[in-house]
Amino acid sequence: MAKLKLCIVNSCSIEKSYGGIAPFMKNLDPFLNDAFDVKYLVLPDFLHNIQFIPRRLIFMMYMIANRRRLKKFDVVLSHVPEGSYIVSYGNVPFVHIFHGNFNPMSQSRFWYGKYFKRVFEFMERRIIKKAALLYTVGNERPGIPKIFNPIYHSVKIKSFDSKSGFIFSGRLEKIKNIDKIIRVYAKLSPAIQKVNPLYIAGMGSQENVLKELAASLPIHGNVFFLGNLKNDDLIEVDSSKKILLMASSQEGFPMAIAEALSLGVPVISTNTGDIPRFLKSNYNGFLLPVIFSDDEYVQSIETILGDYERFSINALASAAVFKADRVSGALINDINKIISKN
Repeated sequence: MAKLKLCIVNSCSIEKSYGGIAPFMKNLDPFLNDAFDVKYLVLPDFLHNIQFIPRRLIFMMYMIANRRRLKKFDVVLSHVPEGSYIVSYGNVPFVHIFHGNFNPMSQSRFWYGKYFKRVFEFMERRIIKKAALLYTVGNERPGIPKIFNPIYHSVKIKSFDSKSGFIFSGRLEKIKNIDKIIRVYAKLSPAIQKVNPLYIAGMGSQENVLKELAASLPIHGNVFFLGNLKNDDLIEVDSSKKILLMASSQEGFPMAIAEALSLGVPVISTNTGDIPRFLKSNYNGFLLPVIFSDDEYVQSIETILGDYERFSINALASAAVFKADRVSGALINDINKIISKN
């Protein structure tokens, strides 16, 4: 019996590590390919290099230009609202996964992004109305089931003693408050800084600002910017670090946190989005207020370092819910059910 033809619509290749969307699909990919005949419709790399036009708009125009390609598929799976919105005007049943619980324009890098919030609210209403199946990665929405971030990698868990350093992983944008992480790091004792450099992985509009900030503080060249790594390389880097440091004002649930826990790396993060479901203070890390004090953050780091083995063991144990075979199994069953009804 021929496999169902599944088109995965994504804003970038699954080999990218920018944000959580590409790793999300990459970790599902082996299992989806076993169940379906999978093809991807993604924004070509050369279009990602355009700096002065919002990528969401570029991707929407690309989807419009390629919408006829969707007709040959039995079902479409999308993790991006622009993609799902264009798909909703066709006849192919589609599955949409909400990435977070907030309007994506609230994170726009462009000053005029806030004026398009209502546009995305309209798009979301249409997606909810037209989708054959909906999931949310962020906080639960009424009537929409939760899907956990799938984790699938072969990186070995490192020994407690071999780990050193702290890492931030994600987009280098204002909403991530990476400047606060750098300032907190500067307040750690020289002894902690000496054996634990701060690594910042990712790309974004704040990169130069953050580099200037790091250069202005007394941190003795211990902050390193790693750029945009491939996801496999990023996970390998994560595995050698002591703690993942996050400080976002707004999130759904970051893939970076799920990946860190799966490596036995404790996490310190702000209390936003769906993060409190998985991160428990004084267990697998610390959950801090969105408006935290530097002293609170410093104390959290020092507490984890003082009892590292316990925190690391708990981090690894709490990652079981993210196993990609479990997550993908439920998704595949649901897709087969909706196709059988059509």
